[in-house]
Amino acid sequence: MEQSSCVRQQQRSDEFPAAELLAAERRLRHAVREGDLAGLHSLFHPQLVSVRPDGSCHGREHEAAAFGTGTLVVEAIEPEETVATVVGATGVTRTVLAARGWHEGVPFETRVLCTRTWVHDDAAGWQVLATRVGAVEPGV
Repeated sequence: MEQSSCVRQQQRSDEFPAAELLAAERRLRHAVREGDLAGLHSLFHPQLVSVRPDGSCHGREHEAAAFGTGTLVVEAIEPEETVATVVGATGVTRTVLAARGWHEGVPFETRVLCTRTWVHDDAAGWQVLATRVGAVEPGV
């Protein structure tokens, strides 16, 4: 299920509608599942800050390399819920995902909450500036 906001909003006319941001979120999931380095580089802002469930913090090159080297292989990534909010050229997505794959050769199957801050410019489109991936409590 995709929503344009998790809070009720009054009518507004965003310069960059949430539909475009939701499409970028879908492209990112596709690039992750396919290990598409070019796609990941186009969607990761050069100053990306990514915080993993263990609290470790990584940049764009490290995140992309994890998929390119096979350190992180995501076989399945299915959104259960996605909420997007856009204000000007900044967007936030909150997605609960079911994921399955391998990390450093160890299989995993999990549900995670991904909260991403996106920025938009005319040349690059939507890019992830920051992401936080964390465990989802049962019942969420």
